[in-house]
Amino acid sequence: MMLEGHGVVKVAFHYLETAHQGWLAVRRKDHGICHVRSDEMTRRDEDGEPLYVPLLAMTLSDQPDYVFLVMGPEGGEPPLLWIRHFSYRGAVLPFRRVDIVGHEGRIGLRNLLRSSLCCTAQPWNSQGGVNEFLGDCNHLMGWEQFQLHEVAATEELQRLGEDMAAHFRMFPSADDLEQLIDTYEGSHLVWLLDAMMPVAAWSAVREVGQRLLERPSLREALLRQAGSSPWRDGWQCLARWLEDRESYPAAERGCPLGDDVLTWGQADAPAGFIHATLHAARASVKPRKRVCMMSTIRNEGIYVLEWIAYHRSIGVEHFFIYSNDNNDRSDLLLKALHDEGVITFIENPVQPGMSAQTKAYGHGLNVLPNILDYEWCFILDGDEFITLAPSYRTVGEYLQGFSRWESDAIALNWKFVASEVNRDGLADLVRPLTQRNRDIVSRGGIGEGWRLVKSAVRPGRAIQSRPHHPVWLQADRFTYRLSDGSIHSYRNPPPGIGADPAFADGGHYEDIYISHYYYKSIIEWVWKYARNSGLDGAMSFGVERYADYWANAFICQMNDPHEGQNENVLNRADGLLEEMVKLRSITAIAQAENIVRETWQERLLALLDMVEEADVASRLKEEWRYVLDPLAEERLGSIPLHQV
Repeated sequence: MMLEGHGVVKVAFHYLETAHQGWLAVRRKDHGICHVRSDEMTRRDEDGEPLYVPLLAMTLSDQPDYVFLVMGPEGGEPPLLWIRHFSYRGAVLPFRRVDIVGHEGRIGLRNLLRSSLCCTAQPWNSQGGVNEFLGDCNHLMGWEQFQLHEVAATEELQRLGEDMAAHFRMFPSADDLEQLIDTYEGSHLVWLLDAMMPVAAWSAVREVGQRLLERPSLREALLRQAGSSPWRDGWQCLARWLEDRESYPAAERGCPLGDDVLTWGQADAPAGFIHATLHAARASVKPRKRVCMMSTIRNEGIYVLEWIAYHRSIGVEHFFIYSNDNNDRSDLLLKALHDEGVITFIENPVQPGMSAQTKAYGHGLNVLPNILDYEWCFILDGDEFITLAPSYRTVGEYLQGFSRWESDAIALNWKFVASEVNRDGLADLVRPLTQRNRDIVSRGGIGEGWRLVKSAVRPGRAIQSRPHHPVWLQADRFTYRLSDGSIHSYRNPPPGIGADPAFADGGHYEDIYISHYYYKSIIEWVWKYARNSGLDGAMSFGVERYADYWANAFICQMNDPHEGQNENVLNRADGLLEEMVKLRSITAIAQAENIVRETWQERLLALLDMVEEADVASRLKEEWRYVLDPLAEERLGSIPLHQV
């Protein structure tokens, strides 16, 4: 208890029991909240540490309508609690309390940001006594009810409770939040601010973000208690960069393994007060340049130089490229390009199970400051090429015309480019991809895949990105348009798929689209499926990937009548080749590309031997086995090297 000006405030802590005799707990490895059976609560890891710790519900007698979910502080570091399908993350998660009539101490947890939603504990299955705790249930029945069991608080929890009783307030103003940061002398500043963020107006949070940017002493007072997190580092990187935009090394920090926290929880959920104010501050930065690109490159070293040269030839000014567990030695080429100032290369180590793409995009849109110097950022993969109508000399000209509409992001339709047989064997692999693959697959050849989009976004306006679309803060306005200027409303998704901004309701190709060189050739199709995608953790070779669906996908586009040649790319060959010559005239770049080519040839031939030894053809339907016939021709010869 503690005495306040208007009386005594009782602070209590409780365990939360589910309606089916389970408990809400926190996974210690990633601070995700889950539903755990009693016997599972005692499990420990190989070091003897508990896998789960009890989740606690804090209640304040002067705030009877609210419950605050916390975990016991460990070493003073603010945890990042998160719930699947829930719109907020933080050291404290506040909820509106719903008392269940006729059941003393039984409550429901209603979302403060989306009042129609509440939390639910998923039932266990036969595989174990742990399951998800979800934040998107639209009814309040048995699985959505929790019994409070009051527990004795540790000294640290008591201090946290006293601080909450003294400082928490509903609907704090920017002045309230600034004063708290300026004057608070305890050790729970992050907890207090995270508790108040969901009940503050976004305009107040945005204003505090601006004040933190303008007042170094205020920012330092906040960051002293921020613990170690990419968002704290993002604040420091942003402040340093704004002092000297030209000389600050963008890739200095990198994107270390610990940045996996960027992938936890719901993508559009701010990770507490520090993240929310950082996002607001980044959005206020005025860019000085027009166009950049961000990408993760996964074992595509043999195409990298063409991809960069092509986009330089149409006006892309800079590239932010993240490593993605490459084993084709393309990191050497990316580092050489970085050293020459052509790109910014950012180390992005991952472990099995980590999403390299999500981690990289979270870093680029929250931590990396230099990307804010560009008005627009295209987020594309290494086999995707911006394709402009002949009336536009550069992508900047298209964006200049597009500026007649207020927009934060542009959804770009794509076209798939058909495969070709590499008649000159391995030597064809170093012919420009955009010149050797010429025909466009019709919509019928790829099913609903033609409706997928890729995106350009104002980098200060997005909080994260999926492979196909940016993710934005729901509390803020965000205008997302199709390439013709109309609103991207995604109201008519493909059958069986919910409304998803990854899909457009129609196609617009008149001014701009993305050419997707997905298939290339059968030898490259074999290579593509020997590696994992950017959204998966590292995986080793497995013959099971070469199945009927793999053959059928290639055959469908191969036998497609096609809709014509990709003239809008083919006609830009001169600019592409000029840029490629410039880049390869730099000795270090040419040498690094040679290493990539040698590695590709060695590993590609070894892979083909494995495919033959595994008798992949026998795994396919007999009428589809012809898909492999060109392999004998395409593996002939060798990949040529530069003379340097």
